[in-house]
Amino acid sequence: MALSNQRTVKDRNSETIQGALKCLIFTALIYLAVLPLQLSAASKASNPPLNIVFILIDDMGWADGGCFGSAFYKTPQIDALAASGTRFKQAYAACAVCSPTRAALMTGKYPARLHITDWIPGESAPQNAKFEIPDWTEKLPLKEYTLAQAFKKLGYETCHIGKWHLGGSDFFPEHHGFDSNIAGGETGQPASYFWPYGSLSNVHHVPGLSERGGQKGEYLTDQLTDEALRFIEANKDKPFYLNFCHYAVHAPLMGKQALIDSAADRPGADGQSNTVYAAMLASVDESIGRVVKKLDELNLTDHTLIVFTSDNGGAIHFGKPPATSNYPLRNGKGTAYEGGLRVPLIIKMPHVTKPGSVCDTPVITMDFFPTLLELAGADKTASDTALDGVSCVSLLRGEKQTPHAKLFWHYPHYWNGGKVSPYSVARIGDWKLIRFYETNREELYNLNSDLSETNDLSVKNPAKRKELSTQLDLWLKEVGAQIPVAHNAR
Repeated sequence: MALSNQRTVKDRNSETIQGALKCLIFTALIYLAVLPLQLSAASKASNPPLNIVFILIDDMGWADGGCFGSAFYKTPQIDALAASGTRFKQAYAACAVCSPTRAALMTGKYPARLHITDWIPGESAPQNAKFEIPDWTEKLPLKEYTLAQAFKKLGYETCHIGKWHLGGSDFFPEHHGFDSNIAGGETGQPASYFWPYGSLSNVHHVPGLSERGGQKGEYLTDQLTDEALRFIEANKDKPFYLNFCHYAVHAPLMGKQALIDSAADRPGADGQSNTVYAAMLASVDESIGRVVKKLDELNLTDHTLIVFTSDNGGAIHFGKPPATSNYPLRNGKGTAYEGGLRVPLIIKMPHVTKPGSVCDTPVITMDFFPTLLELAGADKTASDTALDGVSCVSLLRGEKQTPHAKLFWHYPHYWNGGKVSPYSVARIGDWKLIRFYETNREELYNLNSDLSETNDLSVKNPAKRKELSTQLDLWLKEVGAQIPVAHNAR
């Protein structure tokens, strides 16, 4: 009987141990199953989604700023941004005027492919013009898949603030993937930079802001910045894409008096001496500092990408003295020369760009579409559309890359009262060819040895001229560019 009781106790102990082991194994299996989810959640918490702040200035020239070589303009906040990120020396706008570049940013496509090839609605041809203006597209068609739509697909809150200039009310930002739109309309410039920025009956009033209450002396650049800070604050806990497009430094030239007076205390340099323009640029600089400060205050800096650039070259044809100078580049806004096409560009990407780095590789507006999506972790098919842009992420990492073996521009229009006539441009390597349709001539430059485009080599090097001319013809055909048609050809 005692032996039987001993066996029973043994059996019970064995069952208890086995049960405990089963429980332990079961618990371990559950833990192993849940662990990846916990690690994933922890990873997401430590690596939150990337925010995007894209800052587009209007008409800011390649040399407009201390970090871009100016000895006249004072831009400490922009300089600080360059010191914390990568500055590009050969960044190009997709066009030498605004609307086509903005369309290229939104779609990743060449303006010539979109047939959006001039500022909207553009100018009529002069009476003595040889060519008719083509039947081009004066809006961003709703069928086009935009960068904003791509980010919405990734779960981003999307907002456009400032200049839009891509068609009438049916084509405003809210119809192209933006959850909110502040001050983005069909106008390309305000009637005034001081509130109320133009009467409601004026085509150049600022939609959404002119209607609001304001105070005398309130400055447009400052108010747009206020709106940007409010958006960032409201969306600090979710990923966001902010398309922040200043109307400045586009005409009319109007700045805050204190900043004008400050600029008057220093001498001009390299053709830059307009104190009103300097004041406008100083307000833009203050805006950049305020945005960076807000990101710091909200602990967003470590996972927010900032892009700072312009829609075309500096406007040297307006203002007395001229608004700005793009020296040493030739000419400015609207033209086929480097002063019209090269723009300032700074990109700051946390954990990717090296502080104070400089990139000398040519890039162009369309490249932002694939670059921003790749940095945000999107699948390469996220664009849902064929792109002309190429991702430049490896350039941001400091790696050697040549995104484009060839770059092209096409402007089948007249601008500035006919001072600029239809042209096409090809850049292949260091060589650049400009085709002028009115005069039926082509110019050839080597940008490596002649940045200022003063030495036309088309006669001395006919083989190279023909090579680039042939490549330009192939590209024009490939994108379906609208070639200027002579008046007597119809």
